[in-house]
Amino acid sequence: KKKKSRWKTATGITLVLVCLVAGVIYACGIFYFKDKFFTGTTINSIEASYDTVEEVEAIVASQVAKYRLLVKERGGSEDTIQAADIGYEYASAGEIKGFKEDQKAYKWPLMLVKSFSYEFASAATYNVSALKTAIDGLTCFKPQVEKAPEDAKLTFNGTTYELKKEQQGQKVIREKAEAAIRKAIETGKTTVDLDVEDCYEKPSLTSGDPVLRKKYERLYHYTSVRVTYDFGDQKETLDGSAINNWLKVDEDGTVTLDSDAVAEYVYGLAQKYDTYGKTRSFKTHDGSTVEVSGGAYGWLIDQNAENEQLLSILKDGLQVEREPVYAQTASTRRNCDLGNSYVEVDLSRQHLWMYRDGVVILECDFVSGDTSKGNTTPPGVYSLYYKTSPFVLKSDTPGDSYETPVTYWMPFNGGIGFHDASWRGSFGGNIYTYSGSHGCVNMPTWAAAQMYENISAGYPIICYYR
Repeated sequence: KKKKSRWKTATGITLVLVCLVAGVIYACGIFYFKDKFFTGTTINSIEASYDTVEEVEAIVASQVAKYRLLVKERGGSEDTIQAADIGYEYASAGEIKGFKEDQKAYKWPLMLVKSFSYEFASAATYNVSALKTAIDGLTCFKPQVEKAPEDAKLTFNGTTYELKKEQQGQKVIREKAEAAIRKAIETGKTTVDLDVEDCYEKPSLTSGDPVLRKKYERLYHYTSVRVTYDFGDQKETLDGSAINNWLKVDEDGTVTLDSDAVAEYVYGLAQKYDTYGKTRSFKTHDGSTVEVSGGAYGWLIDQNAENEQLLSILKDGLQVEREPVYAQTASTRRNCDLGNSYVEVDLSRQHLWMYRDGVVILECDFVSGDTSKGNTTPPGVYSLYYKTSPFVLKSDTPGDSYETPVTYWMPFNGGIGFHDASWRGSFGGNIYTYSGSHGCVNMPTWAAAQMYENISAGYPIICYYR
């Protein structure tokens, strides 16, 4: 009984001592954590375990003093605003003290296995005037860096149109930049990108604008046209340098083509390249030059048809090489449109030469229209209508009617043509001044036969007086 009683007594004493020790430890813990953070506590990523409010605030203040804001600008420039530049310093608003008050010291045994993470916005102040000065010193506000944005626009390079894209420039909107920087500082951010924050002036007109696109597409369509006209040894090119002057642009981007200007251009081509009815400087068989007018031979543009054709080409935006639409053509544009194969008729000397590929294949005297009776053979440039054999020359003119059969008939100017005149005993000289024809070119039968064999419809014929 005595042993059992002693065991109970010892056990009791032990329990009392344990409780006293536990109580002391618990009390010491309460006292210890009375002004210190529990283990596992972080504040704004700062390790605050076992630190007092004052110690944490000192760390925060130290970090605030080291604050740097990186300002990124368009074009790759970067500037740094440091705490000292703007009087940036920690100003406690009681946040950290509040975090400590949330950690009840009497609960410390239960908190040893937990962790605590606290965040609070930057509790700092700065000098507004100093910040404005720091912002003034940013690279983006330097005159040599600032560049206003440029609107998208159409430019004419002399031939066609180009759409020049807008340029963003580097012109900062001061109010937006200040607001973005203030917000970054006040929220504790360490980087602010002025481009991302939309702090730059923007172009008012971009290349995606529907009216601008519509205008560009139509202007480019018309001015990209290139028509190369083939006029033998000469070429005439129509491109945007001229077409641009024929275009009218409305405010809504509609582009219209001045059809009158197109017709005027075609008229200019006709004036420059038509030879029909124009005087020619012809180099004769002996090397001398005579001026030859009249006739119904040469190049003649069909202006109405060509105008329609050109309008169609412009409408379709084509690039082509072509001849204009002709109402009449000649065999060539060389040698007064005669080329190397033609008949040269010297009405003053009453002699003709027939050329084939530049070689004289026939020459002879002839008798032309009687000048004493007003039947003078007209000068000019013509082409053979046709040839036929035999034929009967007729006239029903009162007082001058006739019916004359010939073997070879080759007309080139109305009722005037080459034919044999077997009734004549001689040719050439001045016979035409007193006993000439009714206007035709009378030839010896042998010469008419030879001409008939070598001539064909369309063969050029030039007749002249010296």
